[in-house]
Amino acid sequence: MAPPNHRLVSAAIFLALLIVSPAPAMARAPKHSRQLPPPSSKLVEQVCNGSAITNRRFCLKALSNPEAAAATSLNGLTKVILHLAATNAQHTLDIINGMITSGQTTSPAIKSCAGNYQEVIRSFKMVVGELSEDPMTANYDVKVVGDFIDYCEKALASGNVHVPQISVGNRFVMNYVWMGFQATNNL
Repeated sequence: MAPPNHRLVSAAIFLALLIVSPAPAMARAPKHSRQLPPPSSKLVEQVCNGSAITNRRFCLKALSNPEAAAATSLNGLTKVILHLAATNAQHTLDIINGMITSGQTTSPAIKSCAGNYQEVIRSFKMVVGELSEDPMTANYDVKVVGDFIDYCEKALASGNVHVPQISVGNRFVMNYVWMGFQATNNL
């Protein structure tokens, strides 16, 4: 058995090393993960720096793709945003429909979300057609898409239903709503 002084010295050295060394989680986090991706164009920067944007990091990441970088007009970038939004919403609807058809759920809240997501997708596609005809209506309609997501959230909450995939999908769609709203607001 080690003498008491030896244990005390060992404990002091251990504590000193523990205090001085970085936490394992901090040591593993890559430095670049804290930085925002650079905007792929001035148009992307214009949209993602807008006052309606609630999650700038999401905006910059979502628009760091070749289609957004190649957009030569705000109208073109808005079409890219709306296409991404509709594609993302379709992915969430596919998850919801999979749950319903597989018999995983008979929840009225989930079925309500399925109907709401059908409207979300239809509305995003409709707004694309309105861009050149009536930008003001497109701006209003893209914002109204958020109401359908709100209805889904309320249905889930009132039914006490917790499905993380739907909640994440709802957050993503709302980010796209604000991106679309900001872009159409600038037309």
